[in-house]
Amino acid sequence: MNPRIHVVIITTVITAMVIGVSIWYLYSSVNPQIIKENFENGFGEWVSDADVPLDPNNPGHAVAWNITRSTDVASSGQYSLKLFIDGTQDDGTIWIERKIAVRKNALIHVNISFDFFSMQESFNTIAVICAYAGIRNPEVEESFGVIGSANEVAGWKRYSLTATIDTGSSEEIWVALGISVRWETCMLYYIDNVEVEVK
Repeated sequence: MNPRIHVVIITTVITAMVIGVSIWYLYSSVNPQIIKENFENGFGEWVSDADVPLDPNNPGHAVAWNITRSTDVASSGQYSLKLFIDGTQDDGTIWIERKIAVRKNALIHVNISFDFFSMQESFNTIAVICAYAGIRNPEVEESFGVIGSANEVAGWKRYSLTATIDTGSSEEIWVALGISVRWETCMLYYIDNVEVEVK
């Protein structure tokens, strides 16, 4: 092949790639990425995680907790997520999390909103609702920000967290939401209709 043609082909390919990346960058800057999940067909890309204490009544084991799909109550469709934790040690945080692909070296805005269900209203803070958005996978209670008391109302109430993230060299962010124990008792709550907007 003629060397001159070879150079033209390489230049054309590189130019096309640059234009493609530029268009994607502009599009994603103007058009927010919206992720919705109502748990009708499983967890989607969400997974459960926890930072809980050991159970003194069951040496070598953590206190009981689980996050499962349930038809007990739902704000959208027939399913929601049921969050249970044995809070008798007055400690423990459980949550769902997922990662989202983003542009690196960008300042992005994230809004997490979801419906939260409590069986009863209480002036006592039995648990708090917590959420997280950042470039690291949250692994401990301290990663989370408190966005409300879990027993503000009996029934459903919508909560949200807004964050601005400098992605740096990372091409993904993590978002998470859940509950953190504040009272020495077993507790049960529900989450549904989760929406994450990234722009």
